[in-house]
Amino acid sequence: MLKNNYLILLIVFLLILILTGCKDGQALPIPDNFKIEGSIITWTDVKNAAKYRIEIENPDTGDILKRIVASGDDLNNYNITPGNYQIRLQAVGTDKKWLDSAFTEALSYRQTDLTAVKVISGPALVDNLYVKWMGRTNYNSAAAVNMIYHSTSGFEVHFVGTEVKATLSATNYHIDYKRPYIVIVLDDDYDNAKTLALTQAETEVVLAEGLTANGEHKVTVYKRSESIDSHIGVKRLETDGAFQSKVEYRERMIEFIAASSSTGFGNLGTANEGKTTANSDALQAYAFLTARALNADLSIYAASGWGVKFSYWTNPHHLNLYDAYKKVDMFSDINWNFSNYFPDVIVMNLGTNDWSYVQAADEPNEKNRRMAEFKTQYINFIKFVRGIYPDAEIIILYGLMNETNIFDATVEIYNEAAKTVDQLNLFYINGDGKGCSSHPSAVSHQAIAAALTNKIKEIIDW
Repeated sequence: MLKNNYLILLIVFLLILILTGCKDGQALPIPDNFKIEGSIITWTDVKNAAKYRIEIENPDTGDILKRIVASGDDLNNYNITPGNYQIRLQAVGTDKKWLDSAFTEALSYRQTDLTAVKVISGPALVDNLYVKWMGRTNYNSAAAVNMIYHSTSGFEVHFVGTEVKATLSATNYHIDYKRPYIVIVLDDDYDNAKTLALTQAETEVVLAEGLTANGEHKVTVYKRSESIDSHIGVKRLETDGAFQSKVEYRERMIEFIAASSSTGFGNLGTANEGKTTANSDALQAYAFLTARALNADLSIYAASGWGVKFSYWTNPHHLNLYDAYKKVDMFSDINWNFSNYFPDVIVMNLGTNDWSYVQAADEPNEKNRRMAEFKTQYINFIKFVRGIYPDAEIIILYGLMNETNIFDATVEIYNEAAKTVDQLNLFYINGDGKGCSSHPSAVSHQAIAAALTNKIKEIIDW
């Protein structure tokens, strides 16, 4: 009888435990107002919750991470691999009385690379890790800006992100016919390149926007106007993604030492128009077109109106490219470092502007003296270039302006220089004179580029 009583008491005690457990095992409510703002997570606290758990799922791989979190935490502190995620939140019960809540609806979140370079400024602009510079440039440490001078000079960056911006400075931005123009090329799509005039001393320019966040892109910016009109500077580059440490130089390099035609002087205008930076496009000039056809990097050192020895169009007349070529830019006192690059081909298209000064002389003897000085200076220039670049092919190009008065002199210069300078070539081709001030038109530049491209292929087997 006693055993039966004990058995009855035990059964009653177990029933009480079971009934109590059913009553106490209550699920917590789902947290309200779960938000992710930037990388900060917040929600409304749940009564009786001991802690909170997030579940971080990578939808591409199916991998799931779980972390114990507090409202206000920064997801950047949780060592999440960069990528796209779906994140859910759950309230965790205090004891057996309160069970874990169900998860919230998932929120989308993109974890960025915290080590990514999003901004390039100051000396980092020119450390050759993220930015490829084209043509002659010079970093001004006082202003923290890298200056770009010559036609088709510029920069190129690779990045992953949806947009990239640049802070650019400009000179002569307030002068209609001198303000600088740039051309922006995204992913080598030259057919859809954008052209922009810089009309302020400093401008933030959106170079690309609305792109796919996960894709790598390349943006290339060219200065299409020439140095003697205006300069531009790069102060800051910024992306919402990450710049890639990817600076790619081509295996081939061409340099043009020339005057107006190589800069695209008035090639978008007509013979009865005056030249402006709006009607002059160096990217539609023969030098740039030739380099593109040969898949070569390009540097242009050229100035409209400047000669090898002197020119009627410069003030004073003795300003000349031979002296200026040793500097980073015309009118600059900064020496150019010729070890910055080594061109395979150098094209010299000079002499037209020298003739303007020669033929302005009143006396025949003075004309002869000026012509002799021009020839001597050109020969010395060729020898100087050969001394700097001993392995480059040098091409003396003439005829673009139909400057018949210096044809014979150019041939004489070539013959004399060829006595001591090897790998020296002479090439004639004329322009159509339909651009501004009898310069080649854009159509003519295409024909000149095709002919010069074929000539270079003959010389160097490209």
